[in-house]
Amino acid sequence: MQVFLRPAALFTDHMVLPRNIPVPIFGLGVPGSTVEVEFGVFRAQTLVKPEGTWRLKMPPAVAGGPFVLKMRSGTQQVVIRDVMVGDVWLASGQSNMEWPVSRCREAAEIRRDISSMVRCFRVVQTSSSAPEKEIRGNWTVGGKEAVNKWSAIATSFALEVQKTVKVPIGIIQASWGGTKIEAWMSQSSLEANPKLRPIVDDYVSSLGGYKDRLAEWQEKVNQWDTANEKKDPGNEGFSKGWSRPEFEDASWSEVALPTPWEQIEGREVDGAVWYRHHFSLPPEWKGKGIRLELGFVGTDDSTYVNGLKVGATMGRFKPRAYFIGPGVLREGENVVAIRIWNRSGEGGLLGPDIKLTSVDGGTSLDLNTTWKTRNELVIEPPVAEGERRPVRPMGPGDRNAPSGAFHGMIAPLIPYGIKGILWYQGEANVGTASLYREQFPAMVSDWRARWKEPLLPFFYVQLPGFGKTAEPSKAEWAELREAQESALKLKMTGMAPSIDLGDAETIHPLRKREVGRRLAGFALSRVYKRGTPSFCPTVISAKREAGRVRIVFQDVYGSLKTRDGATISGLELLGADGTWVTAKGEILRNQLLVSGEVKGVRYLWADNPLGNLVNAFGLPVAPFRVLF
Repeated sequence: MQVFLRPAALFTDHMVLPRNIPVPIFGLGVPGSTVEVEFGVFRAQTLVKPEGTWRLKMPPAVAGGPFVLKMRSGTQQVVIRDVMVGDVWLASGQSNMEWPVSRCREAAEIRRDISSMVRCFRVVQTSSSAPEKEIRGNWTVGGKEAVNKWSAIATSFALEVQKTVKVPIGIIQASWGGTKIEAWMSQSSLEANPKLRPIVDDYVSSLGGYKDRLAEWQEKVNQWDTANEKKDPGNEGFSKGWSRPEFEDASWSEVALPTPWEQIEGREVDGAVWYRHHFSLPPEWKGKGIRLELGFVGTDDSTYVNGLKVGATMGRFKPRAYFIGPGVLREGENVVAIRIWNRSGEGGLLGPDIKLTSVDGGTSLDLNTTWKTRNELVIEPPVAEGERRPVRPMGPGDRNAPSGAFHGMIAPLIPYGIKGILWYQGEANVGTASLYREQFPAMVSDWRARWKEPLLPFFYVQLPGFGKTAEPSKAEWAELREAQESALKLKMTGMAPSIDLGDAETIHPLRKREVGRRLAGFALSRVYKRGTPSFCPTVISAKREAGRVRIVFQDVYGSLKTRDGATISGLELLGADGTWVTAKGEILRNQLLVSGEVKGVRYLWADNPLGNLVNAFGLPVAPFRVLF
């Protein structure tokens, strides 16, 4: 008799199983039926529960592979091949954790270093009203093409760990851009804290009129789309010669593509933007037809090669692929020019891949790289600020529905054997730092409890600088960074400051490799006991003495210093009159002395601060604030 048997999506070809621990294996089946699992010389079996789920544990296995994992139920057999045994890390958070290798500055370096010993399972982004039984996603093996879509930070972390530990490393990537932390918290963890329970209560009460609000929104969207259908002012850039190969674009700015232009600007932008890219024709392509693939575009494009229009498409959810006939490309330098018009949502080249491919199935040229862009929108003006498309009301399925991402993307992963967790999130919670201080440690503790690992390693990134001002008048990002430190009170946690790796122009800085290295530093020294610790300095104590404040740091590795040899910048003190003023500090090895009748000291207290205090390894001192 044929029996339904479906292991969890994590158990597929190319997977990485955890080493040196009892291996949890689970899935779905027919209630009451028997499931038998075979791995090497080991066998185990269990019965499917009445709700249709099953779970068992295999004996610990040592690192290595590839192996074969077999499962049987009745006459049905599932065979999983190319199974590696090593360490698996969960990488979660919002868009900076999701940010793919193809869009980071070190993409070529990561592609060069990638190994088949590193593998990634990308969880399909899902928000659910209740914990899901199944996860969606698939494993891919590390390779120059596959790695383009992986998390740049998680991949960089895995490369650093794998080259030292020499075992297969698996990354489970469960991230979603724009998500708030409450979306990643279980409902019980929110309800257990009186300060957080209103998040759930307010959301539940709002669902009473959700269908009516959704219908009202849809009607407004339809009206907006009709009214704004012909807002494109016309292709004025074409008349300026922006499509021509001889046009001089040296003064245009540079951008790594594919990237939505809102993420380049760090704000909502609607209107028209041009991109240009120069490339050399591979000799073997001479006289051949070539396909230009752009992936997805937001929203309408007009695409030119050497001044000739090769295609145009209207609509966001239509992947672009244009044929370039023989004779269009020429020996030496060629130019692709693309005009994109967008009136709502993400605009620009969205990818995931941009490339030129020979139609005969030969070589391809990767265009996921640096392009020239004219994004000032001075010739073709942006849509007026008051004409934005109406925003969909929050409800079931929304990425920020409380506990939605947890139910859809984390709960069904449990109890897969993981070595630890990597986390990069907080941008969406800027402005609610007081709540984040409660939410963050509560989430960490809850996830650990659900995995039944009270000391499950949890390493995370402190937000970088962002914005055009280094003044502390607006310090919401500084407050959130301070709130992120709340998890450090829990054992086996580590915070990797990235204050020196930010970009004033974008909320998504393109330097990701170093962030991954800093996270890997925690794993290598604290989990694997390998190498020399090299963490960013953080404050461990601060006290007032006669006429001064003494601040003591950990992770200095010798003595503090300034990166440029100048006096300390970014340091302020709170005087007796309640005013913050620029301060001078004296370095005494791992200590900082600030003189005066001081009521408080702070360092790098701004959205995008400038500072130069580092440890002996040149790693930046984390932003801090102490009050007396």
